[in-house]
Amino acid sequence: MRLFAALSLAAVMTTACATTPPASGGGGSIAGPEWRLEDLLGGGIIDRSHVTLTFGPEGKTSGSGGCNRYFGSWTQAGSKLTLGKMGSTMMACAPSLMEQEGKFLRSLETASSYAFTPDGALVITTAQGPLKFRKD
Repeated sequence: MRLFAALSLAAVMTTACATTPPASGGGGSIAGPEWRLEDLLGGGIIDRSHVTLTFGPEGKTSGSGGCNRYFGSWTQAGSKLTLGKMGSTMMACAPSLMEQEGKFLRSLETASSYAFTPDGALVITTAQGPLKFRKD
């Protein structure tokens, strides 16, 4: 009975976290809007921290890490996504914000793919875990 309950729970969790691959034909583009981080590696984010990501033209990316502005490069091939090493400003903030920002930027640099949830959230898969964003 415990095995059945565990398998049922796993099925529900998998369905709840389901994502869809990017639509073909130009729909579901990640480029253009500012994306606001909603979840960092499955652990949420610090309340009221403003962490963003924008995929700009010509392979440039930028945003706010919650304390500092950052910038880098990106490439996409279908649902595959690669972000280059990120550079950032060097302001100091509360230690917890600095730790969250570092974790976020290190994760971005290991991005491998992306997908959209049925409700329109962008989920980027990284070596450390998922990053979940919403259009700002």
